[in-house]
Amino acid sequence: MLLGMFWAVSPSVYKHLADVKMPVSHSVVMSGLAVGTIMLCIVVARSGFRSIDKRVIAYGFGCALLMNIPFGLQLTMAGHVPATELSVVITLSPFFAFLVAGVMNHERPTGRKLAAISLGFLSTLVLILSRQGTLSGHISWPLVISLLIPLLYSLYNTFAARAWPKGADTIQAGAFESLWSGLIALPFLLWFAPLSSPTTPALYDYWALGALSLMWVVERLVYFTLITEKGAVYTVQATYVSTPAAVIIAAVFFGGATDYWLWVSLALLMVALYLNNSGGAAQPKFA
Repeated sequence: MLLGMFWAVSPSVYKHLADVKMPVSHSVVMSGLAVGTIMLCIVVARSGFRSIDKRVIAYGFGCALLMNIPFGLQLTMAGHVPATELSVVITLSPFFAFLVAGVMNHERPTGRKLAAISLGFLSTLVLILSRQGTLSGHISWPLVISLLIPLLYSLYNTFAARAWPKGADTIQAGAFESLWSGLIALPFLLWFAPLSSPTTPALYDYWALGALSLMWVVERLVYFTLITEKGAVYTVQATYVSTPAAVIIAAVFFGGATDYWLWVSLALLMVALYLNNSGGAAQPKFA
């Protein structure tokens, strides 16, 4: 529930960052270093520097490398796709997770799963075709490109679950993934969007990054606990909470509540999520 609510708020926060012209590199670097520093302080205060597992340092780098790509793309698309629509697209993650797991022979296809995937993509098709101008041949390419985000997040989730160092500490994992995330993006900040640039947002525009960083500390703890104990397919069930909540939150703050096709798309997606996450899928096992 907690993970789902964080994911629900995130698209609206990302939209706000895009509206104030916050450079993507600033968002990744500052939130990553802030979250990583807070979590590393927790690790040191609890058990000292000697407790740091070197395996987790390497694991965190791999996670950060894979996470930064969809995260950066999501921040970029937030400036081109309405928050309500992006919320629906992002919640396709469970279906991409199942496809990735199926390709890697970690999940067996069933009629229920295939029906869920079909409805999930039908939901996206309704969303894309109902956009103004699509039927006349003017496809919303930002919306189409945004479909890469859940696919890339699924690859990240699968790696995070499969590469987990046995016996590792979840707080350390969250700390080093976040630190590496910020450090990997730091050269992009220094080269493309230095703080001395005249286009740098005003200081008060960074409040959202501060709030997001505090939320992310909790999210990373919850995420790594679930991903290691239950696996990638189980963890993305948080979208059961985040899907309707994200659309409602975005509609309240950015409009779009009167877009009936959006709600049709959301309804199809909720049915797909029910099929995907109920029955035997409620407690998935992975090799």
